[in-house]
Amino acid sequence: MTDKVKVLIAGFGFMGQTHCGSLLKDPAADVAGIIDPFDPAERLSSIKGNQQTVTITADDIRDIPHYRTLDEALAVSDADAAVIALPTRFHTQAVLQCLRAGKDVFVEKPFALTVQECQEMVDTAAAAGKMLAVGYVVRSMGPYRYLHNTVKNGGMGKLKLLRLTRETGQPSWGNWQDPEFVKASGGALFDMLSHDFDFARYCLGEPEKVTAVKELCGNFNGNLLTAVLDFADGQAVISGGFVQPSSYPFYSGFSAFFEKGALIGDCTGMLKCADPEGNVENIELPVSDPYFDELTAFVEAVTKRKESSIICTGNDARNSIAVCCEVAGQMKEFDK
Repeated sequence: MTDKVKVLIAGFGFMGQTHCGSLLKDPAADVAGIIDPFDPAERLSSIKGNQQTVTITADDIRDIPHYRTLDEALAVSDADAAVIALPTRFHTQAVLQCLRAGKDVFVEKPFALTVQECQEMVDTAAAAGKMLAVGYVVRSMGPYRYLHNTVKNGGMGKLKLLRLTRETGQPSWGNWQDPEFVKASGGALFDMLSHDFDFARYCLGEPEKVTAVKELCGNFNGNLLTAVLDFADGQAVISGGFVQPSSYPFYSGFSAFFEKGALIGDCTGMLKCADPEGNVENIELPVSDPYFDELTAFVEAVTKRKESSIICTGNDARNSIAVCCEVAGQMKEFDK
C-alpha cells in the first residue's frame, strides 16, 4: 500500500458526495475514482437530499477519474479500498465484488435488509482478510459519543433506560414517493431507525428481548413505529420514522436515565446533564464533523489493519440488522 489509502467511491448521490468531501480533507486518503452512471459534476448540481453534509464543488472533483461501472473501476484502478454509497438493494452485490477484488470496504447503512446477506458479506470479508465497516455515523456524533463514553466508564452508574427518537418528513425528492422504492430501501425502520437500534446495542450489548409496540407501529404506511429492547442491565425505547407532511423537520435525540442522573442530547449538538441534587448542566462539546470522523477512522483502520472503536464492523451491523428484522417480523404479524 502507498503512503495514502486510495479509495473508490461507488454511488455519487448526496452520501457519496459527503464521503468524497471527507476523503478529500483527509491527508491520509486519496480519492481514486468516482463510480456513477452520470457525470459527477452534473450529479453535484442535480442530486437532492441532505445537501447540508456536502462540502465539495465541481472544481474539487475535476481531476478525479470517473467510471460508469464498478466493473470498469475495479479493472482499471489500483485502489486499496471502496466506499459503497449505492441504494440499499445494491449493497450486497457491490460489497462482495469489492471484497473479492481485494479491497477493504466501507458501506453506507443499512448494511442490507436480511441477516443472510449481512452474513455473506461478513464471511467474504473474513475469507479475504479485508476490513468491512458500515456507516452508522451516529456513533461519531458528539452527544452520542459522550453518552456512550459515560455508559462505558460508569461515571453515572448503570444506564437504566435509554430513549432514542429519530423522525422526519418522508422525503419528497428522488423516488421516495414510490412505495416499491421505499420497500426496497427498508423504509424508515432500516433506513432511519437502524441507526438507533445500532446505537442501543453499542451502549448496552445484545438485547435479550425485542418487542414492537403494536399500538405505536404502522402509522404512515408502516413508517412510524416504536420498539422496546430489553437488555441484561437496562432497557431502550426506540421510536420515530417518516411522517407527513414532507416538510416536517428532521429531529433526533435521546434521554438517558442513569442511577446517578440523566443525560439529554439531540442532533443540534445540545447536551445537558441533570444530577440527583437538582442541578442541570449544559455540556459544551468540541465542534466536529461526524462524517469526517467515521471516514478518517476507516482510513486509519485500513492503514494500521486494526479496527477503531467508533467503527461499526460488519459483524456488529449484522446484529443490528437482525434486531430490525425481528421488529419487521412482528409488525407483519400485526397486519394478520
